[in-house]
Amino acid sequence: MVKYVVFIKNDDSKLIAKAITKGSVTHSFIQEMKQNRFRKHNVEVDAENEKDAINKINENNKGYLNSLSAFSGNVFFYCAGIIVILIIITLKYFYNS
Repeated sequence: MVKYVVFIKNDDSKLIAKAITKGSVTHSFIQEMKQNRFRKHNVEVDAENEKDAINKINENNKGYLNSLSAFSGNVFFYCAGIIVILIIITLKYFYNS
């Protein structure tokens, strides 16, 4: 397997990804990609070819987004529960005094 570096570009509501072997990435190549509005993805991937590398990045991103949405959903319900409890305590305090 070969290690790939992935470059991503958002262009007109579509995502363009290019995977380049790590050995062929130089400072001048990165500058050229930046001029073409690509940014380097923070994860390097071991893959057989460019298409496989892009698929692995997509799978990684889907897993990350799924866990992030589950976490944010849980945090929302915990915060909502705490707020409801605080409102009830406050109302009891003012009406029982």
